[in-house]
Amino acid sequence: MKRGFTILMAVGLIIFCAAIITIYISIGSVITDTIEAKGSQITQTKVTLKEADFAPSTGVTTLTRLKVANPVGFESKHAFSFDTIELWIDTETLVSDVLVIKSMVLVAPEIIYEITASDDNLRTLKKYIENSLTKANSQPFTGKKIIVENFFVRNGVVVVQAAEIKGQRKTAQISDIQLKDIGKRENGLIPAELIQRLMIPLLRQTTLAALKTDLSLSGKARNVLNGALDETENALNSLKNLLSQ
Repeated sequence: MKRGFTILMAVGLIIFCAAIITIYISIGSVITDTIEAKGSQITQTKVTLKEADFAPSTGVTTLTRLKVANPVGFESKHAFSFDTIELWIDTETLVSDVLVIKSMVLVAPEIIYEITASDDNLRTLKKYIENSLTKANSQPFTGKKIIVENFFVRNGVVVVQAAEIKGQRKTAQISDIQLKDIGKRENGLIPAELIQRLMIPLLRQTTLAALKTDLSLSGKARNVLNGALDETENALNSLKNLLSQ
Protein backbone atom coordinates (compact mmCIF):
# COMPACT_ATOMS: atom_id res chain seq x y z
CA MET A 1 0.00 0.00 0.00
CA LYS A 2 2.80 2.36 0.96
CA ARG A 3 4.71 1.45 -2.18
CA GLY A 4 1.64 2.10 -4.33
CA PHE A 5 1.17 5.46 -2.65
CA THR A 6 4.82 6.36 -3.32
CA ILE A 7 4.49 5.41 -7.00
CA LEU A 8 1.32 7.48 -7.24
CA MET A 9 3.12 10.47 -5.73
CA ALA A 10 6.02 10.02 -8.16
CA VAL A 11 3.64 9.87 -11.14
CA GLY A 12 1.84 12.95 -9.85
CA LEU A 13 5.14 14.81 -9.49
CA ILE A 14 6.16 13.86 -13.05
CA ILE A 15 2.82 15.09 -14.40
CA PHE A 16 3.17 18.33 -12.41
CA CYS A 17 6.71 18.92 -13.72
CA ALA A 18 5.61 18.16 -17.27
CA ALA A 19 2.77 20.65 -16.92
CA ILE A 20 5.12 23.36 -15.60
CA ILE A 21 7.58 22.71 -18.45
CA THR A 22 4.75 22.91 -20.97
CA ILE A 23 3.60 26.24 -19.53
CA TYR A 24 7.14 27.68 -19.61
CA ILE A 25 7.64 26.53 -23.20
CA SER A 26 4.30 27.98 -24.24
CA ILE A 27 5.19 31.40 -22.80
CA GLY A 28 7.73 31.84 -25.60
CA SER A 29 5.15 31.05 -28.28
CA VAL A 30 2.63 33.42 -26.65
CA ILE A 31 5.22 36.22 -26.69
CA THR A 32 6.04 35.47 -30.33
CA ASP A 33 2.40 35.42 -31.42
CA THR A 34 1.64 38.63 -29.51
CA ILE A 35 4.61 40.55 -30.93
CA GLU A 36 3.82 39.43 -34.48
CA ALA A 37 0.12 40.31 -34.21
CA LYS A 38 0.50 43.62 -32.34
CA GLY A 39 3.59 44.65 -34.30
CA SER A 40 1.91 44.03 -37.65
CA GLN A 41 -1.16 45.95 -36.48
CA ILE A 42 0.87 48.98 -35.37
CA THR A 43 3.34 49.16 -38.29
CA GLN A 44 0.73 48.08 -40.89
CA THR A 45 3.41 45.81 -42.36
CA LYS A 46 4.31 42.22 -41.64
CA VAL A 47 6.28 41.67 -38.42
CA THR A 48 7.85 38.26 -37.85
CA LEU A 49 9.74 36.80 -34.89
CA LYS A 50 11.53 33.49 -35.06
CA GLU A 51 11.76 32.78 -31.33
CA ALA A 52 11.24 34.24 -27.86
CA ASP A 53 13.07 32.78 -24.88
CA PHE A 54 11.66 33.87 -21.50
CA ALA A 55 13.14 33.03 -18.08
CA PRO A 56 10.28 33.32 -15.54
CA SER A 57 12.61 33.41 -12.53
CA THR A 58 14.62 36.43 -13.74
CA GLY A 59 12.47 38.08 -16.41
CA VAL A 60 15.35 37.93 -18.88
CA THR A 61 13.92 37.56 -22.38
CA THR A 62 15.71 37.12 -25.70
CA LEU A 63 13.94 37.79 -28.98
CA THR A 64 15.61 36.21 -32.00
CA ARG A 65 15.34 37.41 -35.60
CA LEU A 66 12.65 40.04 -35.42
CA LYS A 67 11.94 41.51 -38.85
CA VAL A 68 9.72 44.39 -39.92
CA ALA A 69 8.71 44.27 -43.57
CA ASN A 70 8.89 47.29 -45.84
CA PRO A 71 5.73 49.23 -46.67
CA VAL A 72 4.08 48.43 -50.00
CA GLY A 73 5.80 50.14 -52.94
CA PHE A 74 9.40 49.63 -51.80
CA GLU A 75 11.68 46.97 -53.24
CA SER A 76 13.59 45.76 -50.19
CA LYS A 77 11.97 42.90 -48.31
CA HIS A 78 12.61 44.34 -44.84
CA ALA A 79 13.01 47.79 -43.32
CA PHE A 80 14.33 46.54 -39.97
CA SER A 81 16.08 43.33 -39.06
CA PHE A 82 17.05 42.57 -35.46
CA ASP A 83 19.03 39.38 -34.93
CA THR A 84 18.79 39.79 -31.15
CA ILE A 85 16.75 41.95 -28.79
CA GLU A 86 17.56 41.54 -25.10
CA LEU A 87 14.89 42.41 -22.54
CA TRP A 88 14.92 42.41 -18.77
CA ILE A 89 11.32 42.44 -17.57
CA ASP A 90 10.31 43.25 -13.99
CA THR A 91 8.39 40.03 -13.28
CA GLU A 92 6.49 41.66 -10.42
CA THR A 93 4.72 43.86 -12.99
CA LEU A 94 3.57 41.00 -15.22
CA VAL A 95 0.16 40.98 -13.53
CA SER A 96 -0.15 44.77 -13.16
CA ASP A 97 -1.67 47.31 -15.56
CA VAL A 98 1.78 48.73 -16.35
CA LEU A 99 4.57 46.43 -17.49
CA VAL A 100 8.05 47.65 -16.52
CA ILE A 101 10.96 46.69 -18.76
CA LYS A 102 14.14 47.41 -16.85
CA SER A 103 16.32 47.15 -19.93
CA MET A 104 15.81 46.79 -23.69
CA VAL A 105 18.84 46.33 -25.94
CA LEU A 106 18.70 46.20 -29.74
CA VAL A 107 21.88 44.31 -30.63
CA ALA A 108 23.43 45.11 -34.03
CA PRO A 109 20.23 45.91 -35.93
CA GLU A 110 20.34 46.23 -39.71
CA ILE A 111 18.18 49.00 -41.17
CA ILE A 112 17.46 49.29 -44.88
CA TYR A 113 17.01 52.93 -45.87
CA GLU A 114 15.37 52.93 -49.29
CA ILE A 115 15.00 56.29 -51.00
CA THR A 116 12.70 57.14 -53.90
CA ALA A 117 12.41 60.41 -55.80
CA SER A 118 9.97 61.85 -53.27
CA ASP A 119 9.88 59.62 -50.19
CA ASP A 120 11.64 56.94 -48.20
CA ASN A 121 10.57 53.70 -46.55
CA LEU A 122 11.38 54.71 -42.96
CA ARG A 123 9.30 57.87 -42.94
CA THR A 124 6.48 55.95 -44.62
CA LEU A 125 6.68 53.39 -41.84
CA LYS A 126 6.73 56.20 -39.28
CA LYS A 127 3.53 57.63 -40.78
CA TYR A 128 1.87 54.21 -40.53
CA ILE A 129 2.81 54.03 -36.84
CA GLU A 130 1.46 57.55 -36.26
CA ASN A 131 -1.82 56.59 -37.97
CA SER A 132 -2.08 53.53 -35.71
CA LEU A 133 -1.44 55.70 -32.66
CA THR A 134 -4.16 58.17 -33.71
CA LYS A 135 -6.59 55.29 -34.13
CA ALA A 136 -5.60 53.76 -30.77
CA ASN A 137 -6.06 57.09 -28.98
CA SER A 138 -9.58 57.40 -30.38
CA GLN A 139 -10.66 54.18 -28.66
CA PRO A 140 -10.72 53.01 -25.02
CA PHE A 141 -7.46 51.24 -24.20
CA THR A 142 -7.84 47.87 -22.48
CA GLY A 143 -4.36 46.39 -22.77
CA LYS A 144 -1.18 46.74 -20.73
CA LYS A 145 0.85 49.95 -20.78
CA ILE A 146 4.65 49.83 -20.80
CA ILE A 147 7.57 51.66 -19.19
CA VAL A 148 11.11 51.14 -20.47
CA GLU A 149 13.64 52.24 -17.88
CA ASN A 150 16.72 51.82 -20.10
CA PHE A 151 16.79 51.56 -23.90
CA PHE A 152 19.95 50.89 -25.93
CA VAL A 153 20.79 50.49 -29.62
CA ARG A 154 24.28 49.06 -30.08
CA ASN A 155 26.39 48.43 -33.19
CA GLY A 156 23.58 49.17 -35.62
CA VAL A 157 24.15 49.58 -39.35
CA VAL A 158 22.14 51.27 -42.09
CA VAL A 159 22.15 50.07 -45.68
CA VAL A 160 21.30 52.95 -48.00
CA GLN A 161 19.87 52.31 -51.44
CA ALA A 162 18.00 54.40 -53.98
CA ALA A 163 15.86 53.59 -57.01
CA GLU A 164 17.94 55.93 -59.19
CA ILE A 165 21.14 53.93 -58.66
CA LYS A 166 20.08 50.30 -58.92
CA GLY A 167 22.70 47.82 -57.84
CA GLN A 168 24.50 50.29 -55.57
CA ARG A 169 24.26 50.16 -51.81
CA LYS A 170 26.27 51.74 -49.04
CA THR A 171 26.55 50.62 -45.42
CA ALA A 172 27.21 53.01 -42.56
CA GLN A 173 27.53 52.60 -38.81
CA ILE A 174 24.73 54.08 -36.69
CA SER A 175 25.76 55.92 -33.53
CA ASP A 176 24.74 54.05 -30.39
CA ILE A 177 21.57 55.25 -28.67
CA GLN A 178 20.72 55.31 -24.97
CA LEU A 179 17.41 56.55 -23.55
CA LYS A 180 16.06 56.43 -20.01
CA ASP A 181 12.66 56.22 -18.33
CA ILE A 182 10.51 56.08 -21.46
CA GLY A 183 6.89 56.37 -20.38
CA LYS A 184 7.71 56.78 -16.70
CA ARG A 185 6.33 60.31 -16.50
CA GLU A 186 3.03 59.15 -18.02
CA ASN A 187 2.87 55.99 -15.87
CA GLY A 188 3.16 53.85 -18.98
CA LEU A 189 2.67 54.18 -22.73
CA ILE A 190 0.37 52.18 -24.96
CA PRO A 191 2.39 49.99 -27.41
CA ALA A 192 1.83 52.24 -30.46
CA GLU A 193 3.10 55.30 -28.58
CA LEU A 194 6.09 53.40 -27.21
CA ILE A 195 7.10 52.31 -30.72
CA GLN A 196 6.71 55.88 -31.96
CA ARG A 197 8.91 57.20 -29.11
CA LEU A 198 11.63 54.68 -29.94
CA MET A 199 11.33 55.24 -33.69
CA ILE A 200 12.08 58.98 -33.60
CA PRO A 201 15.68 58.87 -32.21
CA LEU A 202 16.44 55.72 -34.19
CA LEU A 203 15.30 57.40 -37.41
CA ARG A 204 17.37 60.49 -36.57
CA GLN A 205 20.60 58.53 -36.06
CA THR A 206 19.88 56.40 -39.13
CA THR A 207 19.38 59.51 -41.30
CA LEU A 208 22.58 61.12 -39.98
CA ALA A 209 24.51 57.95 -40.83
CA ALA A 210 22.94 57.77 -44.29
CA LEU A 211 23.93 61.38 -45.07
CA LYS A 212 27.56 60.56 -44.27
CA THR A 213 27.85 57.87 -46.95
CA ASP A 214 29.61 58.64 -50.23
CA LEU A 215 26.79 57.14 -52.28
CA SER A 216 26.22 59.11 -55.46
CA LEU A 217 22.73 60.44 -54.84
CA SER A 218 20.87 63.05 -56.84
CA GLY A 219 19.83 66.37 -55.35
CA LYS A 220 16.27 65.03 -55.03
CA ALA A 221 17.39 62.01 -53.02
CA ARG A 222 19.52 64.13 -50.72
CA ASN A 223 16.59 66.50 -50.26
CA VAL A 224 14.53 63.51 -49.13
CA LEU A 225 17.21 62.64 -46.56
CA ASN A 226 17.52 66.23 -45.36
CA GLY A 227 13.74 66.45 -45.10
CA ALA A 228 13.71 63.28 -43.01
CA LEU A 229 16.37 64.75 -40.70
CA ASP A 230 14.45 68.02 -40.29
CA GLU A 231 11.25 66.09 -39.59
CA THR A 232 12.82 63.95 -36.86
CA GLU A 233 14.59 66.95 -35.31
CA ASN A 234 11.23 68.74 -35.07
CA ALA A 235 9.61 65.62 -33.62
CA LEU A 236 12.35 65.31 -31.00
CA ASN A 237 12.01 68.97 -30.04
CA SER A 238 8.23 68.61 -29.76
CA LEU A 239 8.68 65.56 -27.55
CA LYS A 240 11.18 67.38 -25.32
CA ASN A 241 8.80 70.31 -24.95
CA LEU A 242 5.95 67.98 -24.08
CA LEU A 243 7.95 66.18 -21.41
CA SER A 244 9.24 69.42 -19.89
CA GLN A 245 5.73 70.73 -19.22
